[in-house]
Amino acid sequence: MKPLVFLSQLPILSVFKSSNMSDKGIVAIEKLVQDNLDENGSLDLEKRKLCDDGTICLSNLEGLSKATTLILGDNEISDTGVAALCDSPYLSQLKVLNLKSNKITAEGARLISHSSNWSNLDQLVLKFNEIGEEGAMHLAKSEVLSNITTLDLFRNHIGPLGAKAIKSSPNLKKLSRVRLD
Repeated sequence: MKPLVFLSQLPILSVFKSSNMSDKGIVAIEKLVQDNLDENGSLDLEKRKLCDDGTICLSNLEGLSKATTLILGDNEISDTGVAALCDSPYLSQLKVLNLKSNKITAEGARLISHSSNWSNLDQLVLKFNEIGEEGAMHLAKSEVLSNITTLDLFRNHIGPLGAKAIKSSPNLKKLSRVRLD
C-alpha cells in the first residue's frame, strides 16, 4: 500500500501536476465542502463533476473529518478516486457512503473491502456501477464492512454467484436491507 501524501506536506501544484486540477479547482472543492456540509454531518456532492482529480483533492481535506454521511453519486469517479477515499485520513467516522452511478469496478470494490476507513459504515450504496461478480465477492469477504446494515448493489451485474456470496456472507450478518441486481 502506498503511503499517504497530505497536501500540507507538498507544494500544492506538485500533487496535481499530472491532472487537470488547478489552484482554483482546489479552492472550489474546499468551498463545496464548506457550503454543503450540514450541521448533521451530511455532505452531499452528488452531480458535481468531481471525477478522480476532484475526489483526490476532496480526500485530502481536513474538513471531511466532520462528515458522517458522504454522497458522491454521479461524479464519474473510478477506482482511482475510490483509492484516494480509502486512503484518506479524514473519513473513518463515516456512517453512510454513497458512490452510486460512478465508474467503480471490481478493483474499487476490493479497495473498499480492505480499507479500515469503512469499519464504522452503516450504509454502503454502490448501485449503478460496474463491480460485477468479482466485486461482490470482495465485499462479501470483507471483515471491514461487518457493521453495515444497508448494502445497495443494484445494477452492478453481480450475477447469481455474487448475490449468493453477499446473502450468505458470515461477515455481513448485520445486513437488514440488501438491494442486488
